[in-house]
Amino acid sequence: MVAVASLAVLALLALTMIEATRGSTRSAQAELDRARLTAAADAGVALAVQGLAQPSAARRWRPDGRVREVTFGAATLEIRIEEELAKVPINTLNDQQVEALFGEFGLQGAELEEARDAFLDWRDGDDEPRLRGTEAADYAAQGIRPRNGSLRTNMELAAIPAIGPELALRMDPYISVFTPTSGRFARANASPLARRVMADRVFEDGFAGVTVAQGGLNESETGRVDDGVTGRPLRVIVTARGADGAAARRNVVIELTGNPARPYVVRARE
Repeated sequence: MVAVASLAVLALLALTMIEATRGSTRSAQAELDRARLTAAADAGVALAVQGLAQPSAARRWRPDGRVREVTFGAATLEIRIEEELAKVPINTLNDQQVEALFGEFGLQGAELEEARDAFLDWRDGDDEPRLRGTEAADYAAQGIRPRNGSLRTNMELAAIPAIGPELALRMDPYISVFTPTSGRFARANASPLARRVMADRVFEDGFAGVTVAQGGLNESETGRVDDGVTGRPLRVIVTARGADGAAARRNVVIELTGNPARPYVVRARE
């Protein structure tokens, strides 16, 4: 009886060790799969740079927001390139443009005025609140300090109570913290929303008019999209998907340098 019991205990221990080993193997495989997808997403950024730098205008990728699908090993890459200077530059908007921006997202009346004034108070350098705005004293209880300067990320808007995370997320694809050094707005690659907000700004010369939908150009839309993107901030968004549905994502802002030894630099990473 003792011998039989001892054998049963040993068998139970052996089964426990086997299950633990299987669990460790599954965990290690999952980590390996994640690493492969992450590497594939990084490769997608490199492919985007290669596509943007093609010497042939016919083969060159354009920052038009459309999704390009590429197979890389066992992963499927979805690559999207957006021109940041074709988005609404939230750090240089005047009061009327700020109001127009929030109006595009359905705000009106007192709600719009609160969002406008709170945003402008967040961005300006003083602690004097506008009529419906908020300054440092209003944020103190939440442990938040207004920027009192240029925003560094789009989602910084989420910290402003009159805007909040939900609206900030909706605005994110259309706005940018990158400011054109020339003071010009790249209209050719801009969405209709951005064009309406920026209606009184100087546009870059030489761009033919095109209509850009949220997901990029529609098949029925025609026109020349700007090819001269060297020196401009470009957002590259890559999603690498595995056969099992797992995914890895890269969201970076790059700038092409025109230097073969260092073809691009990363301006921001999310």
